[in-house]
Amino acid sequence: MPPQPQQQGPTFREQYAFAKWFMQFPALTLMGLSRRDVGYRLLNPLLHIAVDGSLALVGILAEPGHEDVRPIDLLIFALLSFCAGLAQRIHRWWELNAAVRQHSFYIGTSPFNFRWLPKIFRRNRRMARFIDPIFWFLIGLALFPFSRVLACYLMFAAFCLRTYEYIIHQRERNLDLDAVDGLINAELQGETVEQFENVQDTRPQQQATGIPTGLGQDVREHIKRRKGK
Repeated sequence: MPPQPQQQGPTFREQYAFAKWFMQFPALTLMGLSRRDVGYRLLNPLLHIAVDGSLALVGILAEPGHEDVRPIDLLIFALLSFCAGLAQRIHRWWELNAAVRQHSFYIGTSPFNFRWLPKIFRRNRRMARFIDPIFWFLIGLALFPFSRVLACYLMFAAFCLRTYEYIIHQRERNLDLDAVDGLINAELQGETVEQFENVQDTRPQQQATGIPTGLGQDVREHIKRRKGK
């Protein structure tokens, strides 16, 4: 019997891609609670049911015999996250009917992005990328003596939020760089075309060469003299 080929597990690149894809779900539970303008399609009710339902299930199943770590708090957090996401989904639907323009996958504006802050703090989503994750991590750290399960989840979700913000920022930065590179390449190609057009305009026009056809002038005069005789 020939040996069976061994099945290889997922590669490191595949595991890394899965981890980046997974981190959006814990981050979404925090964005729905703290940000009031999350995009319509990012607030998919089925997605919230899957994420918040998993948290609620963990809180329910871990409750018997673990009252000291208060897993029931995770269930309360899941319900609040689901209600907040559903309310925002309904609000986005009203805004769509009112023709309000917003990207449907927008990840929301930080509640700490105050207008009185200097531009250096508000530029490039710095408040959302750094302050929001730090805020939730500190909340989780403060709740650890009272509700360990919820505190650990909040700190983990804060890390996911920071990573997800970084992924989105890098993707948008690459899109901007691609657009700038495209403009530069178009300008360089335009200069090359203009250079060749200028060379053709300044080049002297050459007479067309080829095999002459018809009678020459000297042959015609000779024929006329023969006819005059």
